[in-house]
Amino acid sequence: APAEAPKGPVIELIPLGQNLGRVVLTISNQGSLARFQQELQTLGQHFGRIQQLQQRVQSALTTVERDALSKVGEAEVKDFAEKDAVFAKVWGFNVPAVANRQATFVNTALRLFAVISEEEAAKARSSADFKEEQLVIRGDRRLLQTAEIRGLDLVIQFDQFAKVLQARRDAVIQLTELQKRSTNDEEKTRIQTQLDQTLELLNKGNTEMVESVGYSITHNYEVEVLEAKFVILLNQEEVNQIQGLMANAQQQQQAAAAAPVVEMPRLEKKADKKN
Repeated sequence: APAEAPKGPVIELIPLGQNLGRVVLTISNQGSLARFQQELQTLGQHFGRIQQLQQRVQSALTTVERDALSKVGEAEVKDFAEKDAVFAKVWGFNVPAVANRQATFVNTALRLFAVISEEEAAKARSSADFKEEQLVIRGDRRLLQTAEIRGLDLVIQFDQFAKVLQARRDAVIQLTELQKRSTNDEEKTRIQTQLDQTLELLNKGNTEMVESVGYSITHNYEVEVLEAKFVILLNQEEVNQIQGLMANAQQQQQAAAAAPVVEMPRLEKKADKKN
């Protein structure tokens, strides 16, 4: 059989506009996500205080001041190291590794809820395919699950379309106000033409969103994050290194595929001697 290319660590990359991000952690639980964000923020601030203390030690004007700051710094470092070790056991990396990096959270799965009235809730319940878990009561709000959006591309697409619809609705409001204030018939006609075109685009886009994910500009929505990735942005040097690794891996795969197939030699069975 052809030789297999050596397997290295899996590196998950995400394009972020003009940048490239490396996935550090994927979280598929809303409670865990909130906990991670809180712990990362707290330890990140702690690490920042330590760095500030170290700078103050270096710039101290007297030995007494330097020694006092160093003593405080040692205690802070010890406390941070203990907490960071616990953090690393839970989340798989240490805070200093990302503390001074550009980082962000990228949502890759969402659950969409429409805020509905009591009448709309009753209407939803009367539907043949309604499931009780689709309706959620949070305080005085009734929320109806309209869709789950999974996959980075689909989440980005939904976010972009929602922003486009919002921009079109804002444009309709602005054009309507302009038309009301206008005293020139020719200008009113021009504004009306723009308003009609914008309304047509708004209604078309809204219909498409309702049919695809149940999203409409006539309702307010709440979004529940089902999965998110914590991503650090790569600098150009890191991008070049990863591109080099990917190129090497591709060459190894091609070489392995082109390698000749070597078959095991077959032993011929000797014929039995006849007496």
